[in-house]
Amino acid sequence: MKKTLKISALLMVVAIMLLALTGCGKNKIVATKSTSGENSMFGAYDEKIEVTFKKDKVDKIVWTMEFKDEETAKSMSGLYQMASSELKDLEIKQDGKKVVLTMGAESFASQSDLKDEDLSRDKIIKELEEQGYTVKK
Repeated sequence: MKKTLKISALLMVVAIMLLALTGCGKNKIVATKSTSGENSMFGAYDEKIEVTFKKDKVDKIVWTMEFKDEETAKSMSGLYQMASSELKDLEIKQDGKKVVLTMGAESFASQSDLKDEDLSRDKIIKELEEQGYTVKK
């Protein structure tokens, strides 16, 4: 009886750890893209967009841009600070050469001119791929 109890307790701990490590049932995609700088006023930079879904709808977006120098990152961060004053769930951080935007679905939709029905997993993947991102599902 004690052995069965210990095994059950161990299985429950493992199940809880798995849920915690995998995001408790949330789905996530990661999209990456390198911009050469030819058509960008900010020069070459790398982008990584992590999109987390809840019930097949966008829940949270973390968009990381890494520039060649810190000055360009400061400029980009400043532009986003000015342009985002009306977005309540947008957080902007600049750390060295990186700028990280963290936003909820509402800010993402308004920034991207998307409607609620366009925030499904399949439509977001299609949209990112059409914009030249490599999407890891």
